[in-house]
Amino acid sequence: MLWKIIAGTFLTISLSGCFNQSQEPRQSSLFDFSEKEFDFGLVKQSGGIISHDFVLTYQGDEELKIVGVPTSCACTTAKADKEILKKGESAVIAVSFDPNLHEEPHGRFFKTISILTEPALTEQPELKIWAAVDLDLGPEYYKLKENHIN
Repeated sequence: MLWKIIAGTFLTISLSGCFNQSQEPRQSSLFDFSEKEFDFGLVKQSGGIISHDFVLTYQGDEELKIVGVPTSCACTTAKADKEILKKGESAVIAVSFDPNLHEEPHGRFFKTISILTEPALTEQPELKIWAAVDLDLGPEYYKLKENHIN
C-alpha cells in the first residue's frame, strides 16, 4: 500500500513538471545577432576609449526585459539602448573599451559582455571584443594604479 502512495506522489510530481513549461527559463536562441564578436585590432594606449555597437533582434513571443549587461573587466563597459523588447524589436548593445585603464595581457586578448534578462534564459547570450594594445605611453600612464581583479 505504501508503494502505491509513493508511486502516485512521484507520478503527480513528474507530470506536474511536464505541464509547467511556462516557468522554465527560455533559450538565448531567441536573439538574432548581427555579430557576436568584434576585433578592434591593434589599438594605441593613447588613443582613448573605443566603442562598437552590437545589434540584436528579439524573436521570442513574450515580452523580455534586459536587466543588465555586465562585462568581464572594468576596462570594458556596455549599455543597452532598450530595456523592454517585444517580438521583432531590435536593441543596440554599445560596448566601450579603455586601452589605458590598466595593464592588459600581451598580444591579442578578449573581454566578454553578458546579456542578463527577465525572465532569465537557460543560456545567457554573450558578446566578445578582441584587441591588442600598443603601449605607446607606457605603464606609468595607466589610469588605474592599484592592484585589481580583471
